[in-house]
Amino acid sequence: MQYWVKVVFTDNKELEVNDALRHTISDDMEILEIDSPKEVIIIPLKQIKYFSCDATVFAKPPAGS
Repeated sequence: MQYWVKVVFTDNKELEVNDALRHTISDDMEILEIDSPKEVIIIPLKQIKYFSCDATVFAKPPAGS
């Protein structure tokens, strides 16, 4: 499943990835990693004001799957 992830940096510049496959925060809470079919983007959390994603990634799967 592909979805969008939007990152707003501390300098108010924005990055929107429209074909993300997954996004994760590192165990040490220092890095945001966004994976897409074309690239892997690694961003230090200190540079991020906030990020958001498509709510469909939190949708519950249908019963029986």
